[in-house]
Amino acid sequence: MGKEVNAEIKQKIRGIREQCPVKDVLPTLAVVRIGNNPGDISYEKGIRKTMDALSMAVCSVGLSQETGEEELVATIEKLAEDEGIHGILLMQPLPQGIDVDRVKATIPPSKDVDGATFDNLGRVLAGNTEGYSYCAPSAVMALLDHYEIPLKGANVVLIGSGLVVGRPLALLLADRFATVTMANVYSKDVPEMAQKADILISACGVAGLVDATYVHEGQIVIDVGTSRKNGKICGDVNWEEVAPIVKAVTPTPGGIGSITTHILALHLMLACARACQSK
Repeated sequence: MGKEVNAEIKQKIRGIREQCPVKDVLPTLAVVRIGNNPGDISYEKGIRKTMDALSMAVCSVGLSQETGEEELVATIEKLAEDEGIHGILLMQPLPQGIDVDRVKATIPPSKDVDGATFDNLGRVLAGNTEGYSYCAPSAVMALLDHYEIPLKGANVVLIGSGLVVGRPLALLLADRFATVTMANVYSKDVPEMAQKADILISACGVAGLVDATYVHEGQIVIDVGTSRKNGKICGDVNWEEVAPIVKAVTPTPGGIGSITTHILALHLMLACARACQSK
């Protein structure tokens, strides 16, 4: 499922590259990571694999677990000033004691290819396509568009109301005239709520949460959540129970996660092209 969507994104990247005023510039992403969290390292490897395949570069900036706020801000400020860096991705969550908002504000919106800054979040709220949304919500929209799944008037239930996926995704869906219901950890009767959805999206990181009691025939189910169970990456959806019932369900791995890294590459290519145009 992810391969078909990724092929379309690659075509968009090639089109932007062909129109880039400075075609020999190498789009370069700086990945800033504190410590050696296995999840962060795995994500970075996936990013590097995707970027390598698309002839883009990744600059890894690994900092020690003891890195303080001032050092982190200084590191990002240096990357912000470097004309050879077109995008900055800050691995989160950050260690306790670091002001996340202050650190994210250090990233220029033009290089915020993950859509983490308040500037880009505000653009998403306003329906302004010049900014960058968080990559996972954009990946969901890319999948829905690729398979031409109607959104106008569709009843969409989102399980998960976090800042990285749930809230920006709700805005993107509402901008396309979907009727969006968001469930959170305090919501009552979530299975009953999910049963009423035309499109059910889970992004809460609880392995196997969505089972047969959440779904119905003809439903589209999109699994955005990831977690580890018995050392393996798994999603929010219990595939064995859900797949035989619904019209379509995305796999984990091989679904939204794969598309997310390609969206990141698309954002990086856009940022590089815009930087070239401004010179």
